[in-house]
Amino acid sequence: MLCIVHGLPTSAFAEGPGLSLPTFAAGTASAADWASTYHALKYYRVRESNPLLRALDHSPGSLVTVGAVIDAGAFSAWNLTVGRRHERMAAAGLWAAAAFRAYLVFHNLRTASRAARR
Repeated sequence: MLCIVHGLPTSAFAEGPGLSLPTFAAGTASAADWASTYHALKYYRVRESNPLLRALDHSPGSLVTVGAVIDAGAFSAWNLTVGRRHERMAAAGLWAAAAFRAYLVFHNLRTASRAARR
């Protein structure tokens, strides 16, 4: 499910040829973030820090699904609005999103490691 949700913005809504790779990178980093979030929530009983998704802490699968759909919508909206007029700026924003999500993956792994030591 996660791969399908993140594959759609890349194939359907990358407005220009310059947005395909950054959209794919942002979607892949986002999928890795959600996978590490799921793992941490399911096996280490950590808490989600996003206040919009905190209510779904008890159901990691639902939290990841809702978050992935939000991300797919956000990436698609970004490409359709900003990408149409400012392709380079849209690409920069997608690369920044990918870098931030990569940071979140390492944060999730570190948090899970700390929780395992307790």
